[in-house]
Amino acid sequence: MSSVKLRKEKDCLNCGHIVEEKFCPNCGQENIIVKEDALHMVAHAIADYFHFEHKFFGTLKPLLLKPGQLTKLYVEGKRVSFIHPIRLYIFISIVFFIAIFSGQKPEKSEAKETKTTTTLKPTEKDSLTNIDVKRLEKTLAYIPVDRKLKDSIINEAKKDVLKDSSNAGIKFGMGTKKKKSKWRGDWVSNDTTVAQYEKKQLALPKAERDGFIKHYFSKRVIELNQYPNPGEKFKEDLLHNIPKMMFLLLPLFALILKLVYINKKKFYYEHIIYSFHLHSAIFLSVLAMMLLKWLFGFVVNIDGWLEFLGVIYILWYIYRSLRTFYGSKRWITILKIFFLGFCYVIVFTICILIVMAFSFVMV
Repeated sequence: MSSVKLRKEKDCLNCGHIVEEKFCPNCGQENIIVKEDALHMVAHAIADYFHFEHKFFGTLKPLLLKPGQLTKLYVEGKRVSFIHPIRLYIFISIVFFIAIFSGQKPEKSEAKETKTTTTLKPTEKDSLTNIDVKRLEKTLAYIPVDRKLKDSIINEAKKDVLKDSSNAGIKFGMGTKKKKSKWRGDWVSNDTTVAQYEKKQLALPKAERDGFIKHYFSKRVIELNQYPNPGEKFKEDLLHNIPKMMFLLLPLFALILKLVYINKKKFYYEHIIYSFHLHSAIFLSVLAMMLLKWLFGFVVNIDGWLEFLGVIYILWYIYRSLRTFYGSKRWITILKIFFLGFCYVIVFTICILIVMAFSFVMV
């Protein structure tokens, strides 16, 4: 019960509906005086926090220990004691993906300047000389001069290369930059800017210009090549779009469940609830496994065993939850697990391709 006094007015401050008693019958807001003291505000916030905490841990127990039971109870209408499936999934997935991404070590940029002098061994020096000589030989092949003159030029070139290098090897200067890893290919323009590419395209006859797809693709690659490491940038954006992809994957997975268990005559929203609960449980299992690996890492390395047990638990959870919620027989459930796994891989691949395209467009 609230300790704040009720308003004398009977109109709801939220929706304007007539309030006969304490709560608005239209929106549910309490018809109390809006001016509250700081003590009541803090007490109300603490009460809300512990109420959420109670519901959260009350939801985790059946979610992890009784696979499928939480979904069954929620569909039957017993919802006050449990967190909403989507809200539960969002909270768990945020923690899950933060843990996953924080465990990745960022690679050093290839464009980082090197502060040390690189010394090549004599064998490397010789290989450089041979490369230069071969290039020179190819060039001289197109020049109509005497063979002896060609040999003389090549020998002089060898002497010049050896003269510039020390006995220890060839040294490259301080502060040089490593070569940037750029995207190259038949469809990739060699232009460094979009303006340069567009200018070349306009100079070509209309029939020889790139088509719409190649034109767009080339511009995006040129823009990506402005980054020190385009591939790493694309990979980073792709990984950060995977959490968004899950909101496409889960409804599609629920649709597959609807088709596979069409004889159960369940509504689509029931399959969605199961899908959110299933993925929440799997994410929690992976988080628990990561936590145990971190804790045991201080004492003994049993990562392999923990991963094995984690996989066994997830497989058992899927089997048990399907049997509990859908009520199928044992072998039918096992066969459907294989079929669902096959369909899941296909849908997951399609979603990944969509996310890759989205990442390429939005990067």
